[in-house]
Amino acid sequence: MRFPKWPGGLSLISGPVETASPKGPLSFFGAEIPSFRPVVTVKEGQKVAAGSILFHDRKRPWISAVSPAAGIVSRLDPGPRRSIAALEITPEGENAISFDLSTSDTRDGLIDLMVKAGLWASIKARPFGKVADPADVPEALFVTATEAFDGAPDPGPVIASYEDAFRRGLRALPVLGAGRTCLCHAEGLPAPDVPGITTRAFSGGLPGDHIHTLHPVAHGGMVWQIGWQEVIALGYLLETSRIWGQRIVSVSGPAATRPGLVAATPGARLHHIAADRLADAPLRLLAGSVETGVATPFLTPGIRQITALFHHEKPAHTHGLNRMIKSRRPALIPNFWDETASPSGILPIPLLRALAAGDAETARDLGVLGLVEEDIAALNHRLGGRDRNGVDYTVLLRQTLDELETIA
Repeated sequence: MRFPKWPGGLSLISGPVETASPKGPLSFFGAEIPSFRPVVTVKEGQKVAAGSILFHDRKRPWISAVSPAAGIVSRLDPGPRRSIAALEITPEGENAISFDLSTSDTRDGLIDLMVKAGLWASIKARPFGKVADPADVPEALFVTATEAFDGAPDPGPVIASYEDAFRRGLRALPVLGAGRTCLCHAEGLPAPDVPGITTRAFSGGLPGDHIHTLHPVAHGGMVWQIGWQEVIALGYLLETSRIWGQRIVSVSGPAATRPGLVAATPGARLHHIAADRLADAPLRLLAGSVETGVATPFLTPGIRQITALFHHEKPAHTHGLNRMIKSRRPALIPNFWDETASPSGILPIPLLRALAAGDAETARDLGVLGLVEEDIAALNHRLGGRDRNGVDYTVLLRQTLDELETIA
């Protein structure tokens, strides 16, 4: 599923994990969640403990965000239409909420615990790629212990370092679904033997590949998916009754002079996390890979890598007439590279044409319901969707999924 530009395959980041202590306030907005309408539960100047709920969604209260550290709400600015323009926590003290684990062995109890601890938002449902509705019962639950983009952290050594928490999180998950719970891991990675968990090795790293192979939903059905670090966080919560206030992220890219792994606090600024690892030159940091990364200043939920890029030189002057006649949409001609970078089971060129034309019905027939944005990120990047003023097919995909969801 990835564009084959690296000899020998994917390059992941491994090695010792350094801890990045928070410098300055931690920032939270919730803007990374589609259709999010926040209800803020804290006030400016209020002291909060690690694990305190900061806000939740108005119509979907199971989507919540908690403070990863104890501190003071140092800034709270409302945005348009009751959104959050800024919410910052200045770390202070060690207070942490101790959660009640007495009913965590039941479905309702585990869901309630994950909602209160801010972990439920990490479970995504397919089709449509939205946060799972706890009222639904998935046909299968996928745990993704692989990575799909160059420069991401190698899950194997990190999982080994948190093996007890990872196993504990795995043991808890089968209660959520009606079907099997499948741990999808990289080839060569020893898979833990946990009751109720089916293991399967994959060479590809994206959840879409795994779901397409084991339980496709492009033409019916529903599954849930959760990432490997969130399973560690769940296990840590069940072992200690407190949240895991860190995530392991990699720092890599052309402008990273010292690539490596960092234990960082969600909400911390990317430049603080990557301090002493960057070239002394104008650069920009992406939260995510080259293909999926966004230029946000702080570490948002679900981000596992920081990509450091040099600022591009100013493009050469283009004659005005050439700019007027130049098409922003690339010629979609079937070729080997597009086929290699496309999701499993998808005809990339017909699908991209349907997305560009806004033809949701044809896109559905071509299997678009089995996809989310990351599945076509490599193909979109190859076509210049985000980098060279091209057509961003990930945006068109989201628009198509939202349209199909309204008529489902």
